[in-house]
Amino acid sequence: MFDRYLPVPVFRNAQSRAVTLAGLAMGLLMAATTVASAQPACLPHGKLVDLLDGRYSEQRVAVGLESNGRLFEIFAADDGATWTMVVTTPDGASCVVAAGLEWQEPESDEFDPET
Repeated sequence: MFDRYLPVPVFRNAQSRAVTLAGLAMGLLMAATTVASAQPACLPHGKLVDLLDGRYSEQRVAVGLESNGRLFEIFAADDGATWTMVVTTPDGASCVVAAGLEWQEPESDEFDPET
């Protein structure tokens, strides 16, 4: 009498269970591969500088050196439309760590973070 209210089994047989589990495993594998491939784009310094200049017309506008020897550089287009932050390791690998739009230079030499 109450049989019609019992839930229908999701897996009717071992074959359908295997297919479902294989699909789930593939989905998880694809997700893990996507996360692993989210590595920063790295090139030799000269090639990356040429790429930023050729593709985005970006030139270096700021530079700093970390105590561990890594070089931080900001490249920006003359009109400020695009910018790219690059980190170069002491072995010469340069990696893009951030990029964006609307780069702006400060209007004065004085910087007040409170304003």
